[in-house]
Amino acid sequence: MTNLTKADIVRSTLIVLLLVGIALLLVKVTATLLLIFAAVLVAAVIRAFSDPLQARGMPETASVLLALLIIVGLLVGFGYLFGQSLSAQFDNLGSRLTESYEVVRDWISRLPFGSVIESATPDIQNLFGRAVNLAWGALGLVTNLVLVLVGGIYLALDPGMYARGFSKLFPKAKSGVVLSALSESGQALRRYLAAQLVTMTAVGTMVYVGLMIVGVPSAGALGLISALTNFIPLVGPFIGAGPGVLITFANDPDKLLWAVLVYFIAQQIEGNVLTPIVQRYAVAIP
Repeated sequence: MTNLTKADIVRSTLIVLLLVGIALLLVKVTATLLLIFAAVLVAAVIRAFSDPLQARGMPETASVLLALLIIVGLLVGFGYLFGQSLSAQFDNLGSRLTESYEVVRDWISRLPFGSVIESATPDIQNLFGRAVNLAWGALGLVTNLVLVLVGGIYLALDPGMYARGFSKLFPKAKSGVVLSALSESGQALRRYLAAQLVTMTAVGTMVYVGLMIVGVPSAGALGLISALTNFIPLVGPFIGAGPGVLITFANDPDKLLWAVLVYFIAQQIEGNVLTPIVQRYAVAIP
């Protein structure tokens, strides 16, 4: 074993301190990094609409602006067609969730040792109140949303400028490799998001149809929740299933098993059939 010199020890110590410093810095700027990542996702969605227009000869800026109009038009059209129905269902869902939560707490309190569990369960109104205060206060939800949207639009308008600026953080000899990697990553991200949209739509539709057949109220709103939360890896399906299972248990426990089966079957089809097939064609993941 070679003997370490004083210079080796100093160098190793500095490297460790540098790594620790970078880790602490990343913890401090996590919120900022998440905002940047969200803006990149918005830009990827916009470019997914604008790139086909640009390929047909439309100027880049005009294609991005037209893509924005198309996206806004689709959102407005969806709201016009389904907004009133979904709004009523979400209003109904909110009141039912509060009532169902209290019913479940009361049922738990009657179990052996249930009073201990029930006392440890937070009051849902206080919980929602704290969540709303956190979202609007500490996190600055509206401000962050505006930053993400504006940042995404600017990224979509001229992604090359930001890519070239990012590549300057690396050695000049590697800038070409970095730019190539960023370009390929952007294309893969757009295909991945398109594939995710397909699987999210499929899951939401399956949950909606299944819960409607079982007879669970607000099936449309619950299907939309499942579709949106399915974007979150690992824990998303459990978050999406929570409201439906809770409402079914409180309103008609005899249907609980059927509701659980609806969510279980939908997630098994998505995880074991849809996602592998769709992502294989989208981003070549076996």
